[in-house]
Amino acid sequence: MDYQTLGFTVSEAKAWVTLNRPDRLNAINRVMVDELGQVADLIRTDDAIRVVILTGGGAAFCVGADLYDLPHDLPLDDETAVAQVLRKAGDTILKWWTLKKPVIAAINGAAIGGGLNLALMCDLTVARADAVMSQIYVQRGLVLDMGGSYFLPKLVGMAKAKELALLGDAISAAEAERIGMINKCVEPEGFLPWVEQWASRLAQGAGWAIGMTKMALIGPSILELETALEHEAHSVAQALQTKNFQEAMRAFKEKRDIHFSGA
Repeated sequence: MDYQTLGFTVSEAKAWVTLNRPDRLNAINRVMVDELGQVADLIRTDDAIRVVILTGGGAAFCVGADLYDLPHDLPLDDETAVAQVLRKAGDTILKWWTLKKPVIAAINGAAIGGGLNLALMCDLTVARADAVMSQIYVQRGLVLDMGGSYFLPKLVGMAKAKELALLGDAISAAEAERIGMINKCVEPEGFLPWVEQWASRLAQGAGWAIGMTKMALIGPSILELETALEHEAHSVAQALQTKNFQEAMRAFKEKRDIHFSGA
């Protein structure tokens, strides 16, 4: 299949899914969310695929929502309609989370906001040492989405999750590994070999046992993730109506500092 926003190749039982909007640093738009759902459906039913690698094309992994496309992708003044669109995005996250095949996030560059959460939904995460990561939402007058409110505290604990989410500061790949947000931080020259090594081991492993082990680990959490995604849909829809978000959008377009009201 041909995709507008993704690259998709399969070789030696390994499916490479590449976020492919390098001119926008692979920022997420509505088409990308839809296509990620479509490719998850394809992977689920293709028995030739035994492991999946999700990565970014160009210099970044993914810098989160495309703020240029946001007014076209979402009916920003209609809270109910926005929540419905975000529920569809949540469906895409659930499709990836519940794949019975292992998924590796190969974080080749900046992973910001929703882009970081696309990586956190994967089973194993390998990042280049020069990658930076941030839950930047509050700095844009927004709240976590794409499952971040579930994945982040599960991985790093509630105290660290609050620090990362409430401040929105960027951290290095080395720090992300230290706090347990990712599995491995690897120097650039060793990054792809490490990803290939893990992918090959999984592809050559006992596929049924690997899939069932994954489902045993995540099974009890699926309802929790569904609940978190529903809460995110409502929260983001409400955040888009606030004066602070509107100020953030104006500042983004005018390329100036944001001046929040504090409310």
